[in-house]
Amino acid sequence: MRPLEIRVACLLLVGSAVAFVVLGLVRGDSAALRFPVIVGALGVLAGVSVFLGKFAGAVLAFAVLAAVAHALIALDPAQVWLRVGSGLFAAAHVYAGVLVLTRPAREFMGKVTR
Repeated sequence: MRPLEIRVACLLLVGSAVAFVVLGLVRGDSAALRFPVIVGALGVLAGVSVFLGKFAGAVLAFAVLAAVAHALIALDPAQVWLRVGSGLFAAAHVYAGVLVLTRPAREFMGKVTR
């Protein structure tokens, strides 16, 4: 059975990826939809990778880069709901990265022995 940390990290990565794509769709600007789709696809791949217990380093790299990207969007002078949403996505990615670094998750991924 997968540890709780793995399941929560997977849900955070996939959920924030899907929500970011939906936020891009709601925005209504088709030219600005490319970035949410790319980040969303990478987020789903990272979530699947966490669920399968593979590629912890790549997942951490994605979580850090996505958190930085969302923090930059949150600091941009855009509409308030975009800024708040991106701030929440940044926090979700940071928390998912922390969960991947916990001991139960690292044991599940084979990085640490008991």
